[in-house]
Amino acid sequence: MITDTSNINFQLATDFINYTNRSVFLTGKAGTGKTTFLKYIRKHCIKQMAVVAPTGVAAINAGGVTIHSFFQLPFGPFIPEGSANNYNGIGAVDKHNLIGRLKISSDRRKIFQQLELLIIDEISMVRADVLDAIDTVLKHFRNRHQEPFGGIQLLFIGDMFQLPPVAKDEEWKILGQYYSSPYFFSSKVLVEQEPAYIELNKIYRQTDERFINVLNSVRNNDLDEDGYEILHKQYNPNFQPNKEAGYITLTTHNSKADAINGEEIEKVATPFHFFNAEIKQDFSEKSYPAEEVLKLKVGAQVMFIKNDLDKAKRYFNGKIGVIEKIETDKILVQCKGEAEAIEVKKYLWENIRYTLNKQSQKVEEEVVGSFTQYPLRLAWAITIHKSQGLTFEKAVVDAGRAFAPGQVYVALSRCTNLEGVVLLSRITPSSLHSDDRILEFSNNQHAAQLPNTLQNEKQYYQSKLVLNIFDFNNAVQLCSKWARVVRENKGAFNTQAASFVMDIQTKLQGLQQVAKKFEIELQHLLQHQSLPEKNEPLQIRFKKAAHYFYNELHFLLDEIKKSTVITDSRQYAMAYNEDVRDLFENLALQHHLLQICLNGFNVDDYHSGKNNFQLPHFSVNAYAKNTVSIKTNSPHPNLYLQLKKLRDSICDKTNLALYMVASGTTIDEMATFLPLTLTDLKKITGFGDAKVDKYGLQFLDIIVRYCNEHDLTTLIQQKSPKKEKKEKSTTSKIASKDESLALFKQGKTVAEIAAERNVTVQTIEGHLAYFIATGEINVTELLSKEKVNLISPFLKNFEGGSIVPIKEKLGNAVSFGDIKLVLAWKEFEDKQKVETS
Repeated sequence: MITDTSNINFQLATDFINYTNRSVFLTGKAGTGKTTFLKYIRKHCIKQMAVVAPTGVAAINAGGVTIHSFFQLPFGPFIPEGSANNYNGIGAVDKHNLIGRLKISSDRRKIFQQLELLIIDEISMVRADVLDAIDTVLKHFRNRHQEPFGGIQLLFIGDMFQLPPVAKDEEWKILGQYYSSPYFFSSKVLVEQEPAYIELNKIYRQTDERFINVLNSVRNNDLDEDGYEILHKQYNPNFQPNKEAGYITLTTHNSKADAINGEEIEKVATPFHFFNAEIKQDFSEKSYPAEEVLKLKVGAQVMFIKNDLDKAKRYFNGKIGVIEKIETDKILVQCKGEAEAIEVKKYLWENIRYTLNKQSQKVEEEVVGSFTQYPLRLAWAITIHKSQGLTFEKAVVDAGRAFAPGQVYVALSRCTNLEGVVLLSRITPSSLHSDDRILEFSNNQHAAQLPNTLQNEKQYYQSKLVLNIFDFNNAVQLCSKWARVVRENKGAFNTQAASFVMDIQTKLQGLQQVAKKFEIELQHLLQHQSLPEKNEPLQIRFKKAAHYFYNELHFLLDEIKKSTVITDSRQYAMAYNEDVRDLFENLALQHHLLQICLNGFNVDDYHSGKNNFQLPHFSVNAYAKNTVSIKTNSPHPNLYLQLKKLRDSICDKTNLALYMVASGTTIDEMATFLPLTLTDLKKITGFGDAKVDKYGLQFLDIIVRYCNEHDLTTLIQQKSPKKEKKEKSTTSKIASKDESLALFKQGKTVAEIAAERNVTVQTIEGHLAYFIATGEINVTELLSKEKVNLISPFLKNFEGGSIVPIKEKLGNAVSFGDIKLVLAWKEFEDKQKVETS
């Protein structure tokens, strides 16, 4: 592998990636080292990154994942503006549809939030609307709607003169209304802010200047008469290569390549040997990088489809040879002009996914599957498409019927020299047909300005990092979300919960106010022409601020660790735990960054320090079953703890939620009023006849024993009597609905209400839909705004009847219950319109 860091543009691109946040389009003619650059950045860049590509095979070869799997994008067109309702027949989506359909896990959200660099390989094959869909997803989940791609730096790698994106006629009829071309550079996000255009111009594959000039002319669709004459000297329609010559035929269609390989291997008189790939765990068939069953013969012409990993570098991707010997676990390939045959070893391709290391908050690669096979394929013929990235010394080119722009260029540029090229068909202007829109885009780039641009972008990037270190906006938003869980479900938490959360929120908001004032001073200091890391006045002020905020965050993190919040609800506890952990992780990382910068700001120290982050120990759990602390405001805290342990033990054995056996209020009342009989126990909140019969004696045994040990008597007479329950009419559906509403207002979920009332979830959804239609419940209390926006357009023309057709159009993204809830909301809105008209 060539790693030529002395190449000026190679180094320029590296500096843009490492020291700025400007997106980069890294391009270059075939054989200029684009893949080398990708590998170099993956190995040496210290930013948190992910690599994606448009196809499974391209993703495996790039060491990444597919665009659609990483972002969970649908395969239909993305409409960047307006609504996609008119295009449902071909699966088009707009911004609301896209966000509403996504089922992004909390871990994937955090990956999106932690990413600093996204690399898209083979960008020539990525359609403009796909890039705008990526932009939409990142802006949404990073909550940074004013910045392209939510503030993430993009590295686009590819050659626009090679393979184009696929846009079917019916898709382009739609997309053509929004885009000037299907190419990625026509996306709305890049029209707003163009990437830095950097072209690698040192060609490694070819050395013959005459051939290089012809290739450039083919690439730019300006081949003159001399160029045609040079190429057509290689024209030989009747050419029949001899077996030892090592020619491979490049053709436009799979069927033709397969037919040639099939015919030629049948001519080989030796028996077939079959080699089955070893496929482990998750590896999609669409992403297989080699044949699943490799059929070879001694004497067959083959090529290597990977570079040699050994130091000897005996072969490269595209090198051709003939199989000399096949043994049980060994294949020997003899290449022309070489003294010794190459012993080929099996190659392991890995399928990865991106995960977030919760301790370091780093985006990491996790191997989820592998494909092991000999890196060989039959090599009498290959399609031009599959030859991309390969290098051949001798090739027969059959590209007279090239059906896509750039195919002739791809085919010819695979070859190391003109003498090794044989043309079976003449190259005509119609077979070149480069896209004028690509030529216009390339000609409009101004590479000469890049060094000055680099300096400006460095200053902007460092300024942004400096400001971000003192930016508490994300933490404040996370804190608000955390506080909302407690505030809106106050009855489900202990009495200290609200004050504890409010105290943290107040302190954090106060810290943010100080930071906002300091930001004004920073902005003024950042006006200096020198880079922030070399700006002395800035550094002096920066150090003082870093010490102040570091100490304040240290105290705040300690306070969060002392969380006294508990709840009997597993659901609310999970929500609380997740939100408080998100807040702690955010503040702990910011605290760590401030520690790195106590002696001043330096961009390299910042990145290396950030990559060394380890999350401090954090073990807060609000679920009452997991708490072991004694309830200090109980008159009998030891009794309270014994009753709690019994309750937790019963829940463990029966797998019931805590409140279904004895809520925190129930335990508190038992420890306060000391019921000594089953009759007394029925006066305790939460204990009806059924619970008393089932669990009463177990709780009484503990209370009676405790009272005897401490010479206590019951205080049940001091407890206010329970409110008498009204007789419920079994025929009154309204009363039944009211009970569901009351439980919902207490903060219970639909599933919890259904379990408590011993009815189906669908029944409770029906009850709550009634109150949505009356306006007593807002639909967004049950469904996300995104889901409501997704469903609503499908109900515009709904006039009653079955909702099955609507469900079929929406697919698995929504349930029948979701649709009914939005229908109820639509009914309420329609009533409002009538009343106000």
